[in-house]
Amino acid sequence: MPGQPRETIEPDRQRAYWDALAPVYAAITRIREDDFHFGPQIPGDRELRILPDLPPGATALELGCGGGQNSVFLAASRGLRCTALDVSEAQLSRARARAAAAGAAVEFLRSPIEGFEAAVGPDRRFDLVHSSHALEFVEDPAAAVRAMARAAAPGGWVMVSTVHPLFNGQWIEGEFEDEDGRDAGDAGAGLFLPNYFSPPDDVRDDAFGHAVSRAWPVSAWFGWFRDAGLSVERLAEPAATADAPYTSDDWADHGGQLDRIPSTIVLLGRKPAGA
Repeated sequence: MPGQPRETIEPDRQRAYWDALAPVYAAITRIREDDFHFGPQIPGDRELRILPDLPPGATALELGCGGGQNSVFLAASRGLRCTALDVSEAQLSRARARAAAAGAAVEFLRSPIEGFEAAVGPDRRFDLVHSSHALEFVEDPAAAVRAMARAAAPGGWVMVSTVHPLFNGQWIEGEFEDEDGRDAGDAGAGLFLPNYFSPPDDVRDDAFGHAVSRAWPVSAWFGWFRDAGLSVERLAEPAATADAPYTSDDWADHGGQLDRIPSTIVLLGRKPAGA
Protein backbone atom coordinates (compact mmCIF):
# COMPACT_ATOMS: atom_id res chain seq x y z
CA MET A 1 0.00 0.00 0.00
CA PRO A 2 1.55 3.39 -0.94
CA GLY A 3 3.45 5.04 1.88
CA GLN A 4 3.53 1.97 4.11
CA PRO A 5 5.22 0.95 6.30
CA ARG A 6 5.77 4.07 8.34
CA GLU A 7 7.10 4.17 11.90
CA THR A 8 7.23 0.66 13.36
CA ILE A 9 4.66 0.01 16.09
CA GLU A 10 6.43 -1.60 19.05
CA PRO A 11 4.37 -3.51 21.65
CA ASP A 12 6.75 -2.69 24.51
CA ARG A 13 6.47 1.04 23.89
CA GLN A 14 2.69 0.75 23.59
CA ARG A 15 2.61 -1.15 26.91
CA ALA A 16 4.68 1.50 28.70
CA TYR A 17 2.47 4.24 27.29
CA TRP A 18 -0.78 2.64 28.45
CA ASP A 19 0.66 1.70 31.85
CA ALA A 20 1.48 5.38 32.40
CA LEU A 21 -1.77 6.71 30.91
CA ALA A 22 -4.16 4.26 32.61
CA PRO A 23 -5.02 6.26 35.77
CA VAL A 24 -5.55 9.50 33.85
CA TYR A 25 -7.55 7.74 31.14
CA ALA A 26 -9.81 6.17 33.76
CA ALA A 27 -10.37 9.57 35.36
CA ILE A 28 -11.35 11.43 32.19
CA THR A 29 -13.16 8.69 30.23
CA ARG A 30 -16.64 7.38 30.98
CA ILE A 31 -17.42 3.88 29.70
CA ARG A 32 -20.69 2.33 30.83
CA GLU A 33 -21.13 -1.35 31.62
CA ASP A 34 -24.81 -1.56 30.66
CA ASP A 35 -24.07 -1.73 26.93
CA PHE A 36 -21.37 -3.02 24.59
CA HIS A 37 -19.29 -0.19 23.16
CA PHE A 38 -17.63 -0.11 19.74
CA GLY A 39 -15.72 3.13 20.20
CA PRO A 40 -15.86 6.68 21.50
CA GLN A 41 -18.96 8.80 21.00
CA ILE A 42 -20.90 6.29 18.86
CA PRO A 43 -23.93 4.13 19.71
CA GLY A 44 -23.48 0.87 21.54
CA ASP A 45 -24.85 -2.51 20.58
CA ARG A 46 -28.22 -1.77 22.16
CA GLU A 47 -28.83 0.52 19.18
CA LEU A 48 -26.54 -0.87 16.47
CA ARG A 49 -27.43 -4.57 16.97
CA ILE A 50 -24.15 -5.80 15.50
CA LEU A 51 -23.13 -8.53 17.94
CA PRO A 52 -24.44 -12.06 17.32
CA ASP A 53 -27.12 -13.34 19.66
CA LEU A 54 -25.11 -15.91 21.60
CA PRO A 55 -26.67 -18.10 24.31
CA PRO A 56 -25.55 -17.99 27.94
CA GLY A 57 -22.50 -20.17 28.41
CA ALA A 58 -21.02 -19.31 25.01
CA THR A 59 -17.36 -18.28 25.07
CA ALA A 60 -15.88 -14.90 24.17
CA LEU A 61 -12.31 -13.62 23.83
CA GLU A 62 -11.53 -9.89 23.90
CA LEU A 63 -8.24 -8.50 22.58
CA GLY A 64 -7.02 -5.17 23.95
CA CYS A 65 -9.67 -5.04 26.66
CA GLY A 66 -8.42 -1.91 28.44
CA GLY A 67 -10.59 -1.41 31.50
CA GLY A 68 -12.57 -4.55 30.68
CA GLN A 69 -16.00 -2.93 30.32
CA ASN A 70 -17.07 -4.94 27.27
CA SER A 71 -16.12 -8.31 28.75
CA VAL A 72 -17.75 -7.39 32.06
CA PHE A 73 -20.93 -6.50 30.17
CA LEU A 74 -20.94 -9.75 28.19
CA ALA A 75 -20.31 -11.83 31.31
CA ALA A 76 -22.73 -10.04 33.63
CA SER A 77 -25.54 -9.19 31.20
CA ARG A 78 -25.31 -11.92 28.57
CA GLY A 79 -23.98 -14.81 30.66
CA LEU A 80 -21.00 -15.44 28.38
CA ARG A 81 -17.81 -17.10 29.61
CA CYS A 82 -15.28 -14.37 28.91
CA THR A 83 -11.53 -14.21 28.54
CA ALA A 84 -9.92 -10.80 28.04
CA LEU A 85 -6.35 -9.69 27.54
CA ASP A 86 -4.44 -6.44 27.37
CA VAL A 87 -0.80 -5.43 27.07
CA SER A 88 -1.05 -3.09 30.08
CA GLU A 89 -1.03 -4.45 33.62
CA ALA A 90 -2.24 -1.07 34.88
CA GLN A 91 -5.31 -1.38 32.67
CA LEU A 92 -5.87 -4.98 33.73
CA SER A 93 -5.77 -4.11 37.43
CA ARG A 94 -8.73 -1.80 36.87
CA ALA A 95 -10.48 -4.40 34.75
CA ARG A 96 -10.15 -7.04 37.49
CA ALA A 97 -11.54 -4.64 40.10
CA ARG A 98 -14.43 -3.74 37.80
CA ALA A 99 -15.29 -7.40 37.19
CA ALA A 100 -15.16 -8.19 40.90
CA ALA A 101 -17.47 -5.28 41.70
CA ALA A 102 -19.95 -6.47 39.06
CA GLY A 103 -19.74 -10.10 40.13
CA ALA A 104 -18.60 -11.01 36.61
CA ALA A 105 -16.33 -14.02 36.18
CA VAL A 106 -13.81 -12.89 33.55
CA GLU A 107 -10.40 -14.47 32.97
CA PHE A 108 -7.90 -11.63 32.48
CA LEU A 109 -4.48 -12.19 30.89
CA ARG A 110 -1.60 -9.83 30.17
CA SER A 111 -0.35 -10.15 26.61
CA PRO A 112 0.17 -8.04 23.53
CA ILE A 113 -2.36 -8.76 20.82
CA GLU A 114 0.48 -10.06 18.66
CA GLY A 115 1.04 -12.95 21.10
CA PHE A 116 -2.48 -13.70 22.24
CA GLU A 117 -2.60 -17.26 20.86
CA ALA A 118 0.25 -18.36 23.10
CA ALA A 119 -1.29 -16.54 26.07
CA VAL A 120 -4.73 -18.17 25.83
CA GLY A 121 -3.51 -21.50 24.45
CA PRO A 122 -3.21 -22.31 20.75
CA ASP A 123 -5.94 -24.96 20.87
CA ARG A 124 -8.66 -22.90 22.54
CA ARG A 125 -11.59 -21.82 20.38
CA PHE A 126 -14.21 -19.19 21.14
CA ASP A 127 -17.72 -18.48 19.90
CA LEU A 128 -16.88 -14.76 19.68
CA VAL A 129 -13.47 -13.13 19.26
CA HIS A 130 -13.73 -9.34 19.49
CA SER A 131 -11.64 -6.19 19.76
CA SER A 132 -12.83 -2.61 20.15
CA HIS A 133 -10.39 0.15 19.21
CA ALA A 134 -7.22 -1.83 19.86
CA LEU A 135 -6.02 -3.14 16.47
CA GLU A 136 -5.01 0.36 15.37
CA PHE A 137 -2.11 -0.05 17.82
CA VAL A 138 -0.87 -3.25 16.10
CA GLU A 139 1.88 -3.27 13.46
CA ASP A 140 0.33 -6.05 11.34
CA PRO A 141 -3.48 -6.00 11.64
CA ALA A 142 -3.86 -8.50 8.79
CA ALA A 143 -1.94 -11.08 10.85
CA ALA A 144 -4.05 -10.22 13.89
CA VAL A 145 -7.27 -10.85 11.94
CA ARG A 146 -5.94 -14.21 10.73
CA ALA A 147 -5.11 -15.17 14.32
CA MET A 148 -8.57 -14.07 15.48
CA ALA A 149 -10.12 -16.25 12.77
CA ARG A 150 -8.02 -19.23 13.93
CA ALA A 151 -9.20 -18.67 17.51
CA ALA A 152 -12.87 -18.61 16.47
CA ALA A 153 -14.78 -21.86 16.73
CA PRO A 154 -16.33 -23.28 13.56
CA GLY A 155 -19.41 -21.16 12.95
CA GLY A 156 -18.01 -18.58 15.39
CA TRP A 157 -17.78 -14.83 15.02
CA VAL A 158 -15.03 -12.21 14.77
CA MET A 159 -15.80 -8.53 15.50
CA VAL A 160 -13.34 -5.67 15.05
CA SER A 161 -13.97 -1.99 15.58
CA THR A 162 -11.13 0.38 14.85
CA VAL A 163 -10.32 3.94 13.83
CA HIS A 164 -11.82 4.98 10.50
CA PRO A 165 -9.27 6.21 7.93
CA LEU A 166 -11.14 9.49 7.47
CA PHE A 167 -10.74 10.30 11.15
CA ASN A 168 -6.96 10.54 10.78
CA GLY A 169 -7.36 13.43 8.34
CA GLN A 170 -7.21 17.06 9.40
CA TRP A 171 -10.50 18.81 10.16
CA ILE A 172 -10.44 22.32 8.75
CA GLU A 173 -12.63 25.26 9.75
CA GLY A 174 -12.67 28.41 7.62
CA GLU A 175 -14.42 30.49 5.02
CA PHE A 176 -15.26 28.48 1.94
CA GLU A 177 -17.22 29.20 -1.19
CA ASP A 178 -19.50 26.85 -3.09
CA GLU A 179 -19.05 26.10 -6.80
CA ASP A 180 -20.87 29.33 -7.72
CA GLY A 181 -18.59 31.48 -5.57
CA ARG A 182 -21.13 32.01 -2.79
CA ASP A 183 -20.34 31.80 0.91
CA ALA A 184 -20.78 28.18 1.97
CA GLY A 185 -22.01 29.17 5.44
CA ASP A 186 -22.25 26.16 7.76
CA ALA A 187 -20.61 24.06 5.06
CA GLY A 188 -17.41 26.05 5.64
CA ALA A 189 -15.71 23.15 7.37
CA GLY A 190 -14.36 19.94 6.00
CA LEU A 191 -11.70 17.27 5.98
CA PHE A 192 -8.25 17.37 4.46
CA LEU A 193 -6.77 13.90 3.88
CA PRO A 194 -3.66 13.91 1.66
CA ASN A 195 -3.87 10.19 0.85
CA TYR A 196 -6.85 8.00 1.73
CA PHE A 197 -4.87 4.84 0.93
CA SER A 198 -2.14 5.78 3.40
CA PRO A 199 -3.71 7.93 6.13
CA PRO A 200 -1.29 9.73 8.45
CA ASP A 201 -0.44 7.97 11.69
CA ASP A 202 -1.69 9.33 15.01
CA VAL A 203 1.68 9.57 16.78
CA ARG A 204 1.49 10.35 20.48
CA ASP A 205 4.59 11.78 22.16
CA ASP A 206 3.71 13.27 25.51
CA ALA A 207 4.27 12.96 29.23
CA PHE A 208 3.03 9.36 29.16
CA GLY A 209 5.53 8.17 26.57
CA HIS A 210 5.23 7.20 22.93
CA ALA A 211 2.43 5.38 21.09
CA VAL A 212 1.28 5.05 17.50
CA SER A 213 -2.27 4.54 16.23
CA ARG A 214 -2.66 3.65 12.55
CA ALA A 215 -5.71 3.74 10.32
CA TRP A 216 -6.27 1.64 7.21
CA PRO A 217 -8.74 1.91 4.31
CA VAL A 218 -12.10 0.21 4.71
CA SER A 219 -11.30 -2.05 1.74
CA ALA A 220 -8.14 -3.26 3.50
CA TRP A 221 -10.12 -4.45 6.51
CA PHE A 222 -12.73 -6.09 4.28
CA GLY A 223 -9.96 -7.89 2.39
CA TRP A 224 -8.22 -9.05 5.55
CA PHE A 225 -11.45 -10.57 6.85
CA ARG A 226 -12.04 -12.37 3.55
CA ASP A 227 -8.41 -13.54 3.31
CA ALA A 228 -8.75 -15.00 6.82
CA GLY A 229 -11.66 -17.15 5.61
CA LEU A 230 -14.38 -15.03 7.23
CA SER A 231 -17.60 -13.95 5.59
CA VAL A 232 -18.30 -10.27 6.31
CA GLU A 233 -21.82 -10.19 7.76
CA ARG A 234 -21.92 -6.53 8.87
CA LEU A 235 -19.95 -3.38 8.10
CA ALA A 236 -20.89 -0.18 9.91
CA GLU A 237 -19.60 3.42 9.99
CA PRO A 238 -21.68 4.90 12.83
CA ALA A 239 -22.27 8.61 13.29
CA ALA A 240 -21.91 10.23 16.69
CA THR A 241 -24.66 10.08 19.28
CA ALA A 242 -25.37 12.10 22.41
CA ASP A 243 -25.99 8.90 24.39
CA ALA A 244 -22.71 7.08 23.75
CA PRO A 245 -21.70 4.36 26.21
CA TYR A 246 -18.06 5.46 25.72
CA THR A 247 -17.37 9.19 26.03
CA SER A 248 -15.36 11.95 27.66
CA ASP A 249 -15.64 15.73 27.77
CA ASP A 250 -13.24 16.04 24.84
CA TRP A 251 -15.03 13.41 22.74
CA ALA A 252 -18.42 14.96 23.48
CA ASP A 253 -17.14 18.39 22.44
CA HIS A 254 -16.47 17.36 18.84
CA GLY A 255 -18.10 20.44 17.33
CA GLY A 256 -20.18 18.47 14.85
CA GLN A 257 -17.17 16.83 13.24
CA LEU A 258 -18.32 13.30 14.12
CA ASP A 259 -21.76 14.05 12.68
CA ARG A 260 -20.13 14.51 9.27
CA ILE A 261 -17.38 11.89 9.16
CA PRO A 262 -17.15 8.49 10.91
CA SER A 263 -14.53 8.00 13.62
CA THR A 264 -14.97 4.23 13.70
CA ILE A 265 -15.42 1.31 11.33
CA VAL A 266 -17.02 -1.89 12.67
CA LEU A 267 -16.80 -5.27 10.94
CA LEU A 268 -18.46 -8.52 11.95
CA GLY A 269 -17.29 -11.70 10.27
CA ARG A 270 -18.24 -15.34 10.58
CA LYS A 271 -16.13 -18.45 10.30
CA PRO A 272 -17.67 -21.24 8.19
CA ALA A 273 -19.26 -23.97 10.25
CA GLY A 274 -17.15 -26.62 8.54
CA ALA A 275 -13.82 -24.80 8.99
